Amino acid sequence: MKFSVHSYRITTRGGFDDDEEEDESCSFDEAVLLFNTRDYYKCHDVLEALWNRSQEPTRTLVHGILQCAVGFHHLFNQNHKGAMMELGEGLCKLRKMNFESGPFHQFEKEISAVLEFIYQTQLEQAACTEELCIAMDQSERSYQLLGGYGAGERLYHLEIDRSWTTYIVFCPERYGGMGTEPPSIKIPVLQASEEHMMELEYL
Repeated sequence: MKFSVHSYRITTRGGFDDDEEEDESCSFDEAVLLFNTRDYYKCHDVLEALWNRSQEPTRTLVHGILQCAVGFHHLFNQNHKGAMMELGEGLCKLRKMNFESGPFHQFEKEISAVLEFIYQTQLEQAACTEELCIAMDQSERSYQLLGGYGAGERLYHLEIDRSWTTYIVFCPERYGGMGTEPPSIKIPVLQASEEHMMELEYL
């Protein structure tokens, strides 16, 4: 797979808005657009406003997507442990919805794949140094080694391939002289709309 490098910075701003009128104007379609354009911080704000006024089962779904947005915000701000925690909790809420098909089910599968990708690459990062590579397994020691390893380091960035598909790429500098491409995975895209969300009210 050949990539053209395309990195980005997540725009941050201070505090959360308490403007009730702005909250009322927030829509799920707006949240989807923000998520898919990777403005995860603003996406969080919109989803939080929707979550505050939602009823079950929509409330659980919105909360799950919100936590996924927070997870990606953490990931690209070098808080890898926080990313795994938020994505994991978000995935649990998505699975709680028991989707068997449709855009939310596809989103759930993509989030699950990314979470596994981050976990495996974090294990690799924690286990391997210039002096030593420790075999990782499911033991308590392995999880202790994982811990907050790599916190503050820029281990992941985005690249776009020739078909304009965006991928999360892990630690590419490590693979530069090895003749192999760095691990990568397609970044999740939410293909849902306000109509898909409204359908939940009739389940």
